[in-house]
Amino acid sequence: MNQAWDAWVVPGRPPVRAALEAKLAKPEWKVEIMVIAAVPEA
Repeated sequence: MNQAWDAWVVPGRPPVRAALEAKLAKPEWKVEIMVIAAVPEA
């Protein structure tokens, strides 16, 4: 995971990163998705 992340981000300017465990809003749901948007350096 970290190797893929490091290859993707601009060195010294990584976007916020989060990892957590939480109960889902509905027990039948299998995943929860968090999206992070980043603008590439021009």
